[in-house]
Amino acid sequence: MDQVVTLAVFLVAIAAVISRVVDETVAVLAGIVAMIILAGYPVIDAFNAVDWNVIMILLGMWVITGYMVEARIPEYIAAWAAGKTRSYAGFIVLMSILSGFLSMFVDNVLVILLLGSLVAEVAVKARRDPLPPVMMVGLSANFMGTALLMGDLPPQLLHSVVGMEFMDFIVFMGRPSSFPLLTVTFIIVTLIFARLLTKSDTASVPEGMEKPRLGLTAWISIGGFIATVVGMALRPLLGYPLGFITIAGATATALIIEILRRAGRPLPGFEDALKHVEWRALMFYAGLFSLVGGLEEAGLLEDIARRLTDALMAGPLEAYTVFYWVAGLLSMIVEHDALLLVFLYIARDAMDITGITHWGVYWGMAWSATLGSNATVAAAPALYVALTIAEEKAGRKIPARSILKITVPYALASMAIHFIITLPVWGVAT
Repeated sequence: MDQVVTLAVFLVAIAAVISRVVDETVAVLAGIVAMIILAGYPVIDAFNAVDWNVIMILLGMWVITGYMVEARIPEYIAAWAAGKTRSYAGFIVLMSILSGFLSMFVDNVLVILLLGSLVAEVAVKARRDPLPPVMMVGLSANFMGTALLMGDLPPQLLHSVVGMEFMDFIVFMGRPSSFPLLTVTFIIVTLIFARLLTKSDTASVPEGMEKPRLGLTAWISIGGFIATVVGMALRPLLGYPLGFITIAGATATALIIEILRRAGRPLPGFEDALKHVEWRALMFYAGLFSLVGGLEEAGLLEDIARRLTDALMAGPLEAYTVFYWVAGLLSMIVEHDALLLVFLYIARDAMDITGITHWGVYWGMAWSATLGSNATVAAAPALYVALTIAEEKAGRKIPARSILKITVPYALASMAIHFIITLPVWGVAT
């Protein structure tokens, strides 16, 4: 493959993703086609570069959560939160925390669509600006997606590229890893920023949020979800790929509901669950794997990795610091899924070259890329969904400065606090 042409095509495609001059998925797919035609990227290699296991994880979880949405579980959670707090500020804090923890299991875009809309309605009823609370929901959902293996693409990239398993996100090499460490940072940042954005606000939560009744669909989908999570945790013992386990859980959930539905029970159909699957996102992620595979095929990632060997050989502390902040700061302006995938490959190649393995580097890049992406809409497309909801409820176009006043300090504070918390744990790990 022609390295110069490959790199040029990749940069143009990523620039199109960042600038959003065309749809992100179209930009990635066009980049693959151009790489095949102009740079000699073999078609079969482009197809094989896609980690279909990751795509199946996403698809299976989306189907299960689709049934949960049809069962009105998110509305139930929001009504529960409203009943647990009397103040508007307290409601925003609680909803932000709920959004973060839900995004560990459910795609963050879906969490924002559901809970962001509910929070915006409460803000309007309370005669408050919907932007701060909706953005807090969006930032929180994007924040905690990396805490466990199933919530977002970054942890699944760690599974795909490095081989991290479900339980590794709780404890790895005898050290606390993603879930406990991110949770500590998340609680600290949420309490600080939610209070700052609602300071001196003595408003009460408007009344009228009633809990919907949870029917049979809710309990079946919850059961399917729990069974799938347990299966993912036991994957090393079961021996099946995670993608198969999630698809099996989704299939079992859908089959039970379909049998009962055909028996006359008023339950949602399979097509209703599929409406909540983000097909465009699945195509984007598959295309992203293929596009980065072109860089790998052309030998570009190995060349870059050789230039970073000095940082690895300097020691775990220096390596963790360099990779953490480079990945984090770049992810403030570059779509973080694409950036992280490239950086994981580069780090892996650099470690293969030096024979040195700093596991903290992998964790640090996944964390900082996720946290840094909260700075801009371009870096985290999920925030665009939150902004759209806020503008719709506000009935006006919200200027970029109003958004960045919230997102940039949030991203920088998150990265700094998490770096301080994780450095003693993973800055010395080999």
